[in-house]
Amino acid sequence: MRYAIYYVPPATSPLLHQGNQWLGRDALCGQSFLQPCFQDIEPDRLTELTRTPARYGFHATLMPPFRLKERLTETELYDALADFSARQRPLPLPPLIVASLDNFFCLRPGRHSPALQALASRCTREFDRFRALLNPSELARRKAVQLSGQEKKNLEIWGYPYVFEQYRFHFTLTSRMAEGKHKEQVHAALIETFGPLLSEPLLIDALCLLVEPEYGQPLRCLHRFPFPFPSPEPEERPHHDQQLLQQNLYPGYQCHLA
Repeated sequence: MRYAIYYVPPATSPLLHQGNQWLGRDALCGQSFLQPCFQDIEPDRLTELTRTPARYGFHATLMPPFRLKERLTETELYDALADFSARQRPLPLPPLIVASLDNFFCLRPGRHSPALQALASRCTREFDRFRALLNPSELARRKAVQLSGQEKKNLEIWGYPYVFEQYRFHFTLTSRMAEGKHKEQVHAALIETFGPLLSEPLLIDALCLLVEPEYGQPLRCLHRFPFPFPSPEPEERPHHDQQLLQQNLYPGYQCHLA
């Protein structure tokens, strides 16, 4: 059994709906769907192209699938994620674009977000204590992908190549593809499917705990932990003695919400 910490848009999100339709599966509820039809893509090819992403569901990874250390329990992980999420605040996401990353297609922010990188780094440091070390087969599978020197070090230390400066927030949409006409057709289909939604604002407003019951089985969501929205703060007013001269008061006082 493995667990993962993902960002998944809320159930009411048009982006989640479209992502679920593209992949043919909703990891929040476990429901399967008929995938959309495209003139230039045979249904069987689309099913095969999305088979692996569909197993994980439409999501962005904060903590990739990991086995729990011995003597640690799902309840302890659940409680830790609830506590962590309660200390976060909703984070606006830069507009997304359809992009090719390591030869697979995804949605990713069109510009760098230091706040998003910081959230991912906090997750890595906070939850690495729950992660069992990779076994030899898991390590070999990860090393089969071409990695930089720093990514190899990350893999050995943190169990995942893409942490801290190497972290890449994205929603995976396809498996890896070779260059060619078929890839161009898939890119066109993705623009058609997701293009109208990419200008819509999106908040990182929660984290989800997912479980993989057995290796290779579809992941399903155990719980979605919302971030609390900051409560409106009343305007702070300076208190002063009426005998103070007016010119001694700061006239431009304003309360800025964090």
